[in-house]
Amino acid sequence: MATNVGHEYVNAEKEYHDAKNSQEKLKALKTMLSAIPKHKGTEKMQAQIKKQIAKMTDQISFEKKQGKGSSRSSIKKEGAGQCVIFGKTNSGKSTLLKLLSGKDVKISEYEYTTRIPIQKMIPFENIKIQGIEIPGIYDGFYESKNGRQILSLARIAEVAIVISENKSDFDMIKSELEKSGIFLTRKKSDNPFTKNLTYIRTSKAKFDKNLIPKIWKLLDKIRVQTKTSGKIAKKPIVLESKSRVEDVARTIHQDFVKNFRYARLWGPSAKFDSQQVGLEHVCKDGDIVEIFTK
Repeated sequence: MATNVGHEYVNAEKEYHDAKNSQEKLKALKTMLSAIPKHKGTEKMQAQIKKQIAKMTDQISFEKKQGKGSSRSSIKKEGAGQCVIFGKTNSGKSTLLKLLSGKDVKISEYEYTTRIPIQKMIPFENIKIQGIEIPGIYDGFYESKNGRQILSLARIAEVAIVISENKSDFDMIKSELEKSGIFLTRKKSDNPFTKNLTYIRTSKAKFDKNLIPKIWKLLDKIRVQTKTSGKIAKKPIVLESKSRVEDVARTIHQDFVKNFRYARLWGPSAKFDSQQVGLEHVCKDGDIVEIFTK
């Protein structure tokens, strides 16, 4: 993120990432460019924004020529995290999504049965992960009608499952994604206009539900349950890894941070049950936190 950016820029960047179509992205980018402080420390970011504005303008022109894509291609974020499934046609994407979600997914021996992205919720212990199946990828998919729009949906995800039986197929899928600014990698990116996805590479022979805990691990998040008057909430709060008690309190309500006295803790990060901790305490997956206020 650029140095000393203000509230308007932060909101515009969030709007960019949450945008459902190219027009909304372009509007957010223009707001980002106007809101970013103009000094030497932001020159690189200004150049990136201008480059992205040009790219998005070209994208809108391309969409007009190709014809507007179906509104059914938009997917709303749900659950504790998002996992996108890529593969060639008839690679087993629908079969895998059905296995992971336990829900029926249309499966056929014919090619291109999945023409629009399909989403199903994948249960894991006390949370659900959103699984998104992308239509079959082929060489030139990015340039095809609706190809760019469909691939852009992967930007809401945090983890990818790539189904490939050989290196050639994997490299082809990887190449099509990179055309859309999506990179299969283990590294985090400081560029808000590219999307890095941690990934699992698998094949039909390796389909099983053991993939679910692997997905959760790659999401790099934690679940924290709150406790009130002796009762533990069934639904956990999902936070980024290394989140603190302060993040738990703020998620409940901002006043919990302002009026915080102390918290009591049970679980993996506690030295003993009912340990008293402060806002700076770093939580772990499976913790139970009870917050006491003034």
